[in-house]
Amino acid sequence: MPRRLSPLRLALLLLAPLALPAAAHAAVDAAGCAALAEAKVAASAIGLPTRGAAATGASLTEDPVNGRFCKVLGVIRPVDPAAPDIRFQVNLPADWNRKALQIGGGGYDGVLVNAEAARFPAPNKPSPLRQGYATFGSDSGHVTPPGEDAAAFAANAEALQNFAGDQLKKTHDVALALIRRAYGAAPRRTYFQGNSQGGHEGFIVVQRWPQDYDGVVAIHPVYDFVALQTDGVLVGQAVYNRPGAWLSPDKVALVSGKVLAACDALDGLKDGLIGNVRACDKAFDPAALRCANGADTGPDCLSDAQVQALRTLGAPMPLRVRLAGGVDRFGQWPVLEGASMGARFTPFGRTAAKPRPPGANDSFLHMMGDQMVRHMVVRDVAYDTLAFDPAAHAAQLQALSRRMDASDPDISAFQKRGGKLLLMHGTVDMAVTPYNTIAYYEQLKGRFGEAGLHRFVRFYVAPGFGHGDGAFQVGWDSLGALDAWVDRGVDPGPQVAVDTAKATAGRGRPLCEYPAYPRYAGAGDPNAASSFTCAMP
Repeated sequence: MPRRLSPLRLALLLLAPLALPAAAHAAVDAAGCAALAEAKVAASAIGLPTRGAAATGASLTEDPVNGRFCKVLGVIRPVDPAAPDIRFQVNLPADWNRKALQIGGGGYDGVLVNAEAARFPAPNKPSPLRQGYATFGSDSGHVTPPGEDAAAFAANAEALQNFAGDQLKKTHDVALALIRRAYGAAPRRTYFQGNSQGGHEGFIVVQRWPQDYDGVVAIHPVYDFVALQTDGVLVGQAVYNRPGAWLSPDKVALVSGKVLAACDALDGLKDGLIGNVRACDKAFDPAALRCANGADTGPDCLSDAQVQALRTLGAPMPLRVRLAGGVDRFGQWPVLEGASMGARFTPFGRTAAKPRPPGANDSFLHMMGDQMVRHMVVRDVAYDTLAFDPAAHAAQLQALSRRMDASDPDISAFQKRGGKLLLMHGTVDMAVTPYNTIAYYEQLKGRFGEAGLHRFVRFYVAPGFGHGDGAFQVGWDSLGALDAWVDRGVDPGPQVAVDTAKATAGRGRPLCEYPAYPRYAGAGDPNAASSFTCAMP
């Protein structure tokens, strides 16, 4: 008579075959990688319209940073044959941790994101691939040739729609199909990490495809792309159209030095970093640098027009149009709070000459905004954006904003599925002002309440950190913090950032939750994060 199985034993035997594929395919070897070289993904497996996707090659790669992984390159075919392909790269570690990470792009995209490194990682922390994450990224659906306008791709409607966000869903679905094919199982967790435009893309996936992601890291993100670029054009007009308003590099250095001298010690320590930004707002007035009679008399003072230019940049900018989400103004720039305005992201440029179109030596903000206006709004590559009036083009701006922006504070679908969002911004960012992220965070607080928001969103501010530049260049294990929060319920709390700038590499500071800032405790190693507390302004 056959032995009777207990209900528990019977259940385990029935479930075992379902569990085997994931365990048996937890690794990718040379043969498994080679089998992906001509893999195809049907259009029906992709959540938005395409003509399917195909790998164009796969190679087993090994390096000291990422270990052994299978690099799969491929393309996603557009519906419109005249539109560019979306080029993608999927990296499959030899030993998979059952998790996936999508990495966002930057600027106007147009460059393949190889997803082989995290964004602003902590020094000595293993790369995501070395930790076992399957990673992936794309070029967002266009390539920017050398010397061509970065936004020229917008002439094709599908390419513009891909940049506006569709490429994220398409790339995600193709990557997960290849991951399932390689390992025999879907990821247990899927994360997104990006900065700048990549941070904007992080907001997009939270708002449009919350079911696809367990957590997102957005660093100096752009939630309102159209407002940012419109503001950039208005900044250009304030700098170039007002006689005498332009500041030379010498005058920019003068302002930066005086701000630092007035505000450096307000956080308890003179260390080249302005932590207590709110106190700095009261401690420095550009009028203190006014030239006699308000006329420009040289590099050691500011004319009335130059004082006004700084005040214009240092205050919210009315956009003269109401965009998606009710956005009708753009946050002030930290020009009077320690920003390094003479660096790559200068709002003034190297010369007072009116640029048409602006280039790398002109106002960075105007150059970026000019691209959007010429190629996406007026659709005239010869247009002079120093004459642009947002109110006269309100309909075009509003339509583009509805298509492009991620300004909806209702992210309850992401919250309900258990998603977690980490935000970080530096105080001296002159490419995406920190006040923009603060504005969106305040909208989230209004929607969810402070306590409710704190359960799934954290916002950190880093003094001295710019757009990858600045006196303190953040290294932060944001992926580790996110994964611990999502996977194990570990509250992130205040984080620790490590400076990666060459001159000051290795010093630590707390990453405090907004609106707190790191204040020196008065004793202890000034280069150790433990010597600081997170203080309220």
